[in-house]
Amino acid sequence: MGTTWPTLKEVRSLLRLQPDPTEDAVIQSALAAAVDFGVRRFGQVVTVNPDGTYNQDWLYPPDATTIPDVAHEACLLHASRLYRRRDSVDGTISWGDIGAVRVGRVDPDVVGLYDSAAPWGFA
Repeated sequence: MGTTWPTLKEVRSLLRLQPDPTEDAVIQSALAAAVDFGVRRFGQVVTVNPDGTYNQDWLYPPDATTIPDVAHEACLLHASRLYRRRDSVDGTISWGDIGAVRVGRVDPDVVGLYDSAAPWGFA
């Protein structure tokens, strides 16, 4: 029902890669960015104290153990996409004689998963 944010091992497994110190550093960087996005995507909870002060805490901080399963999957896919994005630095992937394809800015699966667990809200 609830889980943690993905781990390096899970992202590496999804990418079908073996442990490698150089690649692991790149994967870890992509994972950190994806977790940061997920944490911010779910937003903060504001608690008003009896003395009128308030606390702001992330709903699902990086060390959370109760994130929704769909958020875990969204973050896992997002981290994998960010890792693979390094193959298309300028936003395109080329296949020689076949031509080039533009890489979309967002992954609709990632957006859909996040939206199902934390719809965008406007204040």
